[in-house]
Amino acid sequence: MNPSLYQVTKELLLAYNRYPRKKLGQHFLVDPMVLERILRAAELSKEDLVVEVGSGLGVVTTELGNKAGQVIAVEIDKELVGVTRKMLANQTNIRFVEGDILKVELDDLTEGKNCKIVGNLPYYITAPIIEKIFTAKKTPALAVLMVQREVADRMTAAPGAKKYGSFSIFTQFHAEIELVSLVSKSSFLPWPQVGSAIVQLRPYQEPKYPVKDVKLFFAIVHAAFQQRRKKIRNSLAKFPLENIPIDLARRPETLSINEFVEIADYCYNQRHETQS
Repeated sequence: MNPSLYQVTKELLLAYNRYPRKKLGQHFLVDPMVLERILRAAELSKEDLVVEVGSGLGVVTTELGNKAGQVIAVEIDKELVGVTRKMLANQTNIRFVEGDILKVELDDLTEGKNCKIVGNLPYYITAPIIEKIFTAKKTPALAVLMVQREVADRMTAAPGAKKYGSFSIFTQFHAEIELVSLVSKSSFLPWPQVGSAIVQLRPYQEPKYPVKDVKLFFAIVHAAFQQRRKKIRNSLAKFPLENIPIDLARRPETLSINEFVEIADYCYNQRHETQS
């Protein structure tokens, strides 16, 4: 670890009489090697508009500004926004937005332009932020996120794996996902209670899994994994699965996304045949 980055972070916190706020999930990155991995995974050029989720003390923000064309840094901590605005006043391609990323519309921030997302996500709101990224009107070209190690494992899990579940399917349905790097607790100040990981998400600009009814698809997935130890004939009993060419004695964690698509499309067809 580069002691200068660690020392600068400590000195900044001391100078502004600040302690990392636990309720905001604040853990400041102090490892330059991890910072380099984030920047490399973001594949930045001067043509890029980057939305940073949580600018903190501006460590990552500074480097994003050096490599990208424009950076919009969204930070909920009003005091930190004031600090970083002063520190980075000379970097004219960085704009700070004080606010909660969950209450800010990405499309309004970017004015409908293509963007990339970079962020060290507070663990307690990781899933809602990822959902927000996938449901934006203008889907980001790329997202590089620091998340809890367990969340990264769930995002990347394959059928049959212990961590494979509805969140795995949700993320993989929407994006190609790569686990870039594991990150130790010592890379942060203060240390978090658990390890972290950098993940790269490349959202599909065209659907990879063309399901007839997306809402029905996810209703089936959630119903299956709410009772993941049961066979799907039991957990999906309320859906019309008679004569479906899938073994209903299987458990949900053994089914691929394509097989859930098959189930959803079968149910869709059955319902519409009944109604017609």
